[in-house]
Amino acid sequence: MRNRFKKFLILAVVFSFILTGCSSDNNEEKNITLHYWSSYNDTEPQAEVLRDAAEAFSKENDDIDIKMSFNGRENSDILPTAIQGNRDVTMYDANGVNIIDKFSQYNAKLDKYAEKSYPNTNGKPFKEYTSKTTYDLAKDLGEGNLYYVPMNPQAFVFMYNKTIFKDAGVDKVPKTWDEFIEVGEKIKDKGYTVLTTDPEYSTGILGYYLSRLKGEEWVKKLTNDKTMKMWDDPAVLEAAKAIEDLAKRGFYDENISSMQFPEAQQNFVLNNKVAMYLNGTWMPNEVQRTANKDFEWGQFRFPEVKGGKDNIDHLAFSSYGIGINKDTTEEERKAVFEFAVFVNTKSFDKQMADKAKALPVDPKTEYPKDLKDMEPIFKGMEDGYISQTAIKDNADLGPIIQSAVIKLISGKSTAEEFIEEIKNA
Repeated sequence: MRNRFKKFLILAVVFSFILTGCSSDNNEEKNITLHYWSSYNDTEPQAEVLRDAAEAFSKENDDIDIKMSFNGRENSDILPTAIQGNRDVTMYDANGVNIIDKFSQYNAKLDKYAEKSYPNTNGKPFKEYTSKTTYDLAKDLGEGNLYYVPMNPQAFVFMYNKTIFKDAGVDKVPKTWDEFIEVGEKIKDKGYTVLTTDPEYSTGILGYYLSRLKGEEWVKKLTNDKTMKMWDDPAVLEAAKAIEDLAKRGFYDENISSMQFPEAQQNFVLNNKVAMYLNGTWMPNEVQRTANKDFEWGQFRFPEVKGGKDNIDHLAFSSYGIGINKDTTEEERKAVFEFAVFVNTKSFDKQMADKAKALPVDPKTEYPKDLKDMEPIFKGMEDGYISQTAIKDNADLGPIIQSAVIKLISGKSTAEEFIEEIKNA
């Protein structure tokens, strides 16, 4: 009896050892750590959503850990150095243009991952499920290749105060430049300031007018013309005179020459005295803590101009995106792309719309209340201009144009003087 018990005990120990060994093998699954470098600041709503998404994703995928680094807008400048220094960088976010231009030698191609379906894409490949507008932009920027997963689209449009429009008897937004002038006159007659801006966004009206008139490629050539001869083109004088006319009509804020960012946008949402501001769809998020609770947001596209090349459905827009370091493993890339889809579909895309007032990329996400007017604008878009238009394409010339525009809209120079200032700078 003792011998039988002894044999049983030995077998039990051996069996237990075998089971323990098997269990140990199962628990030694390779953990994947993904290092996310973000261009959002830690306190921004977008960062809050990304943190929540990372935590939820890790809970659903217990073999994946995501470490977040929120570096703010400096991320685009410090990230290349970090990668060169062999810092742990698996994925990163930035404006799509920056991902393509500044990170070009680090980006992994992502096309094959976009051709697969994911839990939140309703059985469709991601490329067929997500926003066509932002996906096409990403492919265009990548010259046919996908280098980032689109996130948080942005557009450059006229923001307007619906309460003021109603009080001035304006029942529809202008679609042509002549209608824009008519609307402005009605608003001015009711005692309101028609337009505001600041140096940051002041050149947009010139860039949009010229892009409508001659097309974006022409404006790019203009801003990069080293001979400066293109500035003598009649189109430039026409645009400058149109803007000079706004100043003569008294449309701009009387303090426009001294306005500095973010003074203009704070005045816009606090005082209910300013009707329009050419700005980005990011603005409702930027001022959500200070805007009057009853402020009624509206958006409309930059008007068409007589004899112009481009119609009203050409929109200056861009989007953020999540890119992947090309030095990652295949396993890491799959995990990152799945996370990027996780962020940009279903509940977290909705959180971006609700908390950060961002335009959605998931077609099932409802547009935020303050950007409701953007839905038909985005869906009706025919083609895109670069963000804030090609007038900003040359960083060296930008400050010169900006200074000249401020003088023009404040009535301190004429259209002809505006052109001469730029040519002779």
